[in-house]
Amino acid sequence: MSKHELTGEQRRFIADMAALLGPWGMQPGTASTYAYLLLCGEPASLDAIARALGMAKSTASVAARALEQFGLARRHAEPGSKRIRYGAADSYSGYLMAQARLLDEIGRLAEARARDVATGETLRRLRYMGSFYRKMAATVTARVTELADEFIAHGPDEDLR
Repeated sequence: MSKHELTGEQRRFIADMAALLGPWGMQPGTASTYAYLLLCGEPASLDAIARALGMAKSTASVAARALEQFGLARRHAEPGSKRIRYGAADSYSGYLMAQARLLDEIGRLAEARARDVATGETLRRLRYMGSFYRKMAATVTARVTELADEFIAHGPDEDLR
């Protein structure tokens, strides 16, 4: 993407991505920043992010740091400057892995405390939910690991080569 103004199609992509990531718990500014970074050919400054997305620089900073914590963005220092630029990370699994960890924690809580807080059908529901969430977390984690290993061994999908 050039350093010029975003096109209408790019703005729609950013808005659509933010709308899709919202139900997963990602804040709108963070989701918009992620979509913007995906479109950038090179790391962007917080000023550029804020200007392009019409947000305060402080909002862009908070969003970029959140993306960094999820493993979806990387920080790039500018030599000889305190300025920082952010770019989309090459790994896309960070947010999924965070969600998998959350599922596992919910599952563990439900399993560990079900007998203390419920009886009968409610107990059965909590135990089933706990088991289901833990198994889903393990499945997501295993598949992400498998795909990462596959990518390292063989590169991207055939149509991306």
